[in-house]
Amino acid sequence: MTERHEIREHLAHYVQALTLRCAQTGLCGVRQDREKRLASWLCLASDAVDAYVLPVTHDYLSSVLGLRCPGVTETLNHFEEQGLIRKMRGVLQIDESASSKRHVVVTSLFQRLRLVGMRDSD
Repeated sequence: MTERHEIREHLAHYVQALTLRCAQTGLCGVRQDREKRLASWLCLASDAVDAYVLPVTHDYLSSVLGLRCPGVTETLNHFEEQGLIRKMRGVLQIDESASSKRHVVVTSLFQRLRLVGMRDSD
């Protein structure tokens, strides 16, 4: 890898973006209200599996996020009223446009990191 400078640079940028994403996720879990935490987790999960349909239950979401099940249900109902998701038994379908808004923010942060890295290497 010492001979492949471009690969090392791309990997370094990826590690920076991943570190930023992990920090953002950790901070979100501590400082955000349940609506933002749940929305963030749904977007992350959707991106991770590259699908807008997630096979998850309210019980699972409450245990993963450390929230009470009634709070998860209330928040999911609110999301459904806003047209952000569609609930079915054991499955959540995320509206593609709602998920892409968050993806734009993460992509923009990654692009900024790449630009900073390019300036530093010059």
